Amino acid sequence: MVRQAHHERLSRKVYSINNTENLILSRTVARFVIDEAHCFSAWGQDFRVDYLYIGEFINRIQSQKMVGLNIPVSCFTATAKPQVIDDIKQYFKEQLDLELKLFSASVERKNLQYQVIPQNNEEQKYQTLRELIQIYDCPTIIYVSRTKKTTDIATQLSQDGFNALPYHGKMDSELKIFNQNSFITGETQIMVATSAFGMGVDKKDVGLVVHFEISDSLENYVQEAGRAGRDENIQAKCYVLFSNDDLDKHFILLNQTKISQKEIGQIWRALKEKFAKNKAMSISALEIARQAGWNDEINDIETRVTTAINALEESGYIKRGQNMPKVFANSILSPNAQTAIEKINNSTLIAFDDKQTAIRIIKKLFSQRSQRQLTDEQAESRVDYIADVLGLQTEKVVKLITLMRKEEILADQQDLQAYIPKNSRSYPIVNKINELYDIECLLLEQFQLGEGALCTSLKALNHQFANQYHHDKISPKTIKSLLTFWKIKNWIKRAEESYQEINYELNHSYDDILAFMQNKKEKAIWLAGYLYQLAQAQNKEKSDKNGDKSNETLPVDFSLGELQSAFYNSQKIKISFDELEDALFYIARMGLIKIDGGFLVMYQRLHLTRLEMDNRKQYTKDDYKKLYHYYETRREQIHIVGKYANLMTENQESALQLVNDYFSQEYQKFLKTYFKNSDILNKNMTEQRFNEWFGNLSSEQLAIINDNQSQHMVVFATAGSGKTRVLVHKLASLYQMEDIKHEQLLMLTFSRAAAIEFKSRLVELLGNAGRFIEIKTFHSYCFDLLGRVGDLKDADKIIEQAILKINNGEVEESRIAKLVLVIDEAQDMNQIQFELIQTLMAKNEEMRVIAVGDDDQTIYTFMGASPDYMGRLCNMGATRHYLTYNYRSQKYIVDFCNRFAKNIDNRLKQEEIIAINPPKDNIKGVLFSGDIMPYLLEQMNQKSKLGGSIGILTQTNEEAIDILGQLRQNKLPCKLVQTNNGFQMQNLLEVRVFEHYLNISEYQSMIDEQTWQNAKEKANDSFKNSKNLFLLNNIINNFELANPTHKYISDWQAFLKESNLEDFYQVEAGMIFVSTIHKAKGREYDSVFVYLDNPKYQTDDEKRVLYVAFSRAKSDLTILSNQQSIFGLCDNNLIDMECYNGGEYQNSELALYLTHKDVNLGNFKYNQEIIERYLIAGDTMPANNFGVFYNQKQLFAFSKSKFIPALDKYLKKGYRVIGSEINFIVFWYDKNTQKEYRIILPIIYLQRY
Repeated sequence: MVRQAHHERLSRKVYSINNTENLILSRTVARFVIDEAHCFSAWGQDFRVDYLYIGEFINRIQSQKMVGLNIPVSCFTATAKPQVIDDIKQYFKEQLDLELKLFSASVERKNLQYQVIPQNNEEQKYQTLRELIQIYDCPTIIYVSRTKKTTDIATQLSQDGFNALPYHGKMDSELKIFNQNSFITGETQIMVATSAFGMGVDKKDVGLVVHFEISDSLENYVQEAGRAGRDENIQAKCYVLFSNDDLDKHFILLNQTKISQKEIGQIWRALKEKFAKNKAMSISALEIARQAGWNDEINDIETRVTTAINALEESGYIKRGQNMPKVFANSILSPNAQTAIEKINNSTLIAFDDKQTAIRIIKKLFSQRSQRQLTDEQAESRVDYIADVLGLQTEKVVKLITLMRKEEILADQQDLQAYIPKNSRSYPIVNKINELYDIECLLLEQFQLGEGALCTSLKALNHQFANQYHHDKISPKTIKSLLTFWKIKNWIKRAEESYQEINYELNHSYDDILAFMQNKKEKAIWLAGYLYQLAQAQNKEKSDKNGDKSNETLPVDFSLGELQSAFYNSQKIKISFDELEDALFYIARMGLIKIDGGFLVMYQRLHLTRLEMDNRKQYTKDDYKKLYHYYETRREQIHIVGKYANLMTENQESALQLVNDYFSQEYQKFLKTYFKNSDILNKNMTEQRFNEWFGNLSSEQLAIINDNQSQHMVVFATAGSGKTRVLVHKLASLYQMEDIKHEQLLMLTFSRAAAIEFKSRLVELLGNAGRFIEIKTFHSYCFDLLGRVGDLKDADKIIEQAILKINNGEVEESRIAKLVLVIDEAQDMNQIQFELIQTLMAKNEEMRVIAVGDDDQTIYTFMGASPDYMGRLCNMGATRHYLTYNYRSQKYIVDFCNRFAKNIDNRLKQEEIIAINPPKDNIKGVLFSGDIMPYLLEQMNQKSKLGGSIGILTQTNEEAIDILGQLRQNKLPCKLVQTNNGFQMQNLLEVRVFEHYLNISEYQSMIDEQTWQNAKEKANDSFKNSKNLFLLNNIINNFELANPTHKYISDWQAFLKESNLEDFYQVEAGMIFVSTIHKAKGREYDSVFVYLDNPKYQTDDEKRVLYVAFSRAKSDLTILSNQQSIFGLCDNNLIDMECYNGGEYQNSELALYLTHKDVNLGNFKYNQEIIERYLIAGDTMPANNFGVFYNQKQLFAFSKSKFIPALDKYLKKGYRVIGSEINFIVFWYDKNTQKEYRIILPIIYLQRY
């Protein structure tokens, strides 16, 4: 901005551009005036790396102007504290040898009265706000911290009869100006705004400023409160509606917006991969983001990339140059300006409205050529410089220069370069273009079905396309790339603020977009062929002369004008530059051909030169030091403003003294005065929240929370050690205190039930933010990567397929770019799961791995699980942590487990478990012979009356079924923890009917909340007499815990397919649960009875199974075995032994649980009406040795090959069939008829006679 004294205001957004430099060189500069000078200092609240280039810039100006003296500099800031002032002075002394003189004013404003009002919640804040507005009835500014809240509060106030408008930086410019002027002129009394409001606004009669949420620093608060009382003759009021939660929101926002050292490291790695063997390249910010694995849907992603680039440049890794297109003076073909102007006026290519602009551009080019004699520089004009000087958009200048080339006013130059894959023809690219077009047609069809809108997830869309259209070339990565292209082209727009992964609306009609697509496809195919032929021709001579090089691509030089002429010559159809640019941008954006160069409006790039050539060099803590210091100061500023607010509620005089000291004292002295012996300044949360979250953790648990330095951690979490709680708190700590954003964090578990448990606890702790942290099973995560709905029957190969696609670059980078990976139950990893971990580690050099598990609980070795993989992480240098305190079991049970674990030969941990709970009764050991059931039944009668939970754990399913039969016969409350062998959860009748009530259509992607609730009510009414109603409600409740707000159909389907029946059994007081030991892992019971009939315990694997069984007990543990040697493995001092002789085994009643293989499936086809109309789970029916009956007619027969031979063995022992009960009604698909049928999986009851 040029002023009368020839001052230049150097905008921080443009100072590094050569245009500004050229502009200043052409003028006499009396002084440099720098506003917002606190941006020089990392101690300031708005440190900018760019500001550090100003000294170099001024030096260059002085050198080129060859002035004898330094040009004076003035720095202005309204919020500089002593340390910031010192930094500014030191900077200009070192850079320009200038001694700056300080002029300062007091921050005290005598006509402002400050008050902080403590508030409990948002509702109370709004009520208080209304009261204040009514009391003072004057021009008012209300400050909030989020843009959306400006509209929400302004709307609410307007509905309540107040004259209010919103204002924030992201608002449409015209609306922003209108609202601002309306407030300044007095038409609007209340402005609800973010901190963006106030700059340059000078309204003298503002009598009230209310901070609905306190500012994130004292500097900002003083500035914003200072908008009141500009007229010194009025007394103004400044209120803060204060809640500690507002400070924590600032901490979260700081953590989510800062650029961490590891993120800059990700950008550096991405650049190294892109540079390859080249020293320079041109690349867009979005390409860098994608290569680094950053989600390009994140707000301000280009700004974040540019910030990282600046940090790398400052540390000497790269240098950023200018890559704007240039027009050389010798490219002007017209002999003089007048001839060029006449050609412009006569042009049919240049629109009438653009002709005057084109004339201004050509005059500027002639003027630039005439200056060649005055400088030694090459006579060229950068397009952005022309645009800047003439006040035009860069895109407009590029377009008009291209048209003037076509009119031969300017020479056509081959200023674009493409890189074509070598040793292949154009057909692969053409085939890919056709495949992409097919996918685009599918996408457009989805928009049409949604009446111009598409709201779904990538996985759901990919799964639908793959299944419905059998298109094997579809992947989530491709779908996302196409939608991003459509968005850039403005074919679609993102719908109103939403958490859905895909939520777009069409900006044009279906027919228009289809025409756009067809036109783009035709032009892209022609381009692929033409550029391939051109590359072959251009490189043939080079190859003949220099010999064949082993480059993978062939460079080809061309221009838009050349392409336009070639297209017309070959197709006899005219093509516009816009069409060519669209096609070029498309094939570049989809990664089919790489394109460099200037005159391509839609493909502007950064020009980067690599300075650090060592591929092993990493971005270090020392490199990050300045940014770290800045973010450290930002964190401290939030604590300081919180201290001020709390002091204001206790002693206003002390609080105002804090403000004066803050702006006058040396910073470290100030901190020592107001934060004595406090380490809370190092925390990214308030002291209140820190104590709420972590105050009750033990020292060893807190050590895991505080370990933010270890690259890898292995946590050995013993049984009952509070592992889940610690992990949940560690996830919360990573998110809020360790610079990890939710999309950078991944947790992998081994069961859907565990994932739901972690997610629900995390949401309870973190609130809404917890919903966005990715917690998946290994299989679910891999299904997501491949865009497929999970299915346990496909689980064996899915991880292997995912690894292959990751290594082939076929997975969306943002889905695998992680900074922290947390593994639950790490001892259960098998080889392929560990290979997935290694693959993710290889893709993310900076990624931290936190593996938590207990090698003594490795009981899935039959599935390949091995604690060796935890050991391999330890061998990589992982820090070991131990959770040795047991919060579950009483002391004698803990001591017993310690002694038993010593029998396991190969252990990673040797530490003994320490009991927190005091001792109760000794462990009871029962050495039995004959039938133990009478003893067990007597114990169950006693225990079930006490009200605690009881678990009877067996080695086999058959043993569990036998025991359950005896419990049922004796009318004891019992449940068998079953598995769903033979059917998937979505085929359970209760689940299928619930889905029917959801009324899911073929093209629907989400379930609205009202429909969900209505379906629940209807299902509960329909199955009020079903014994499986509890199961249905547990399934629904678990899904709701994992998906509390948005319920995607694909997530529901995946949830059912990946879940097991045993996941939905909840421990109940007074209930006896009969389970195999393997199904009991992860559960706990007040009383545990371990039934060991001829147990095996020779190998470590077998001993670990027993260890898991014993450690399930909380209060009482009883071991029942017919082998005395098992008790010899334990310390007899801990066991009260007794012997029991039950005589011959006489189990008088048995219950046999049948699967698909045990019934004649074909019988059900003819009895569908009976099953559908009259039967429900829990119904009893007559049965005999051959089948089950209804109304004296056989409903279905038993399987002759499977169940009847098994039943015969029991019949020979004296049992007879006495009846049956419907255990499950499930749907079965008959491949022969290609139809689904309801079938019954019964329980068959036997009785000895």
